[in-house]
Amino acid sequence: MNWRSTRSFPPPFAVLLLLAAGAAFTPDGALAQHGPPQPVKWSLALDPAHGQVAAGGKLTAVVTAKIDEGWHVYAPDEANVGPRPVELTIVKNPVFTTAGRFEAPEPEREMDQAFGQITASYTDQATFRMPVAVAAEAPAGPHVIEMDVSFQACDGSICLPAKAVRVKATVTVTK
Repeated sequence: MNWRSTRSFPPPFAVLLLLAAGAAFTPDGALAQHGPPQPVKWSLALDPAHGQVAAGGKLTAVVTAKIDEGWHVYAPDEANVGPRPVELTIVKNPVFTTAGRFEAPEPEREMDQAFGQITASYTDQATFRMPVAVAAEAPAGPHVIEMDVSFQACDGSICLPAKAVRVKATVTVTK
């Protein structure tokens, strides 16, 4: 039996084959561009800004959301059913613990078409301040504080799934 054929591939099939081959060799960066939008960028700064604090002392973790135009995130005091509010959590660490509730700016309150109710949210930018205690027995030197930020971003027509990101900063503990 002869499995070879002298017939050539029809042009549409050849084009499909070339497209499939090209996709197989596409760099990862090009594929990542097709993922879900990332409309919120989070950062962590420290107060005092120099990031030095004595063992047994306190500092403030300043977490900022930069929110793309047309998007919003929900305020921590959001009590409605549906949207996921911003939550800040210090990642378990023997050096750092929460020293009280975090402060949030006054949110905008308006009718949210995605949830069919009035919601409290932030657009453009929002800065949250978390008081942090440093353990009295913390060794002197640099330590990384990590915080998890949970949130949900929505625009006028869609809401992305709730998400958590981790932000970090280095604190220098002194004696």
